[in-house]
Amino acid sequence: MSLTFADLVGRIAEIGCDFRASRENNEVVVAVPTQNYLDPHDGEKSLLLHVMLQEEGRMLRICVPEVYAVAEFAHRGPMCEAMLAANWRVRVASYVLDESDGEVRVVCDVPIEDGTISSAQFSRMLTLVAWTVDQFDPVIRQAGSEGTIDFVTLDASIMKQAPDARRRKARSKRERRELADLIKAAGGVEGLRKILEDRGL
Repeated sequence: MSLTFADLVGRIAEIGCDFRASRENNEVVVAVPTQNYLDPHDGEKSLLLHVMLQEEGRMLRICVPEVYAVAEFAHRGPMCEAMLAANWRVRVASYVLDESDGEVRVVCDVPIEDGTISSAQFSRMLTLVAWTVDQFDPVIRQAGSEGTIDFVTLDASIMKQAPDARRRKARSKRERRELADLIKAAGGVEGLRKILEDRGL
């Protein structure tokens, strides 16, 4: 069962967000206040999350369009490097660049397929996408304007807010090879999962 437009609107209404819905575009736009990020169109401390159903409700996309236009910044290389470094630090959202026009968006794609999504899951995704745009804005803007990339203050602030936050750890080549061997020996990922579940792990 895929997600319907009525389901989408219902989940957003349950969260209590300020939104407007467009059935023609299968899209709901949610307004979110910010602390750092300024909307480039009106200069207000806010952003718009566009929540869209795609692939007949089997895919959900949360997108903040027009976060930046790279052509407006003097130091595009450091800016792109800062966005990649931000992508490494977050779990749900990613900065993406449309190289045809230089538009930067922040996107979260969620495959629904035949499942559904709870209001709590939806609330967390909306919050994390908005948080990503807002919290990383000073670092990315500084990288684009001045050519310097400095995550020290932001990283310290994040660790202070969530001292147990887990960061992605890169696996060594040996660990990746061993994991691939285990998956192969178990007959695939599902086979390995079943073995682990059978042993209570």
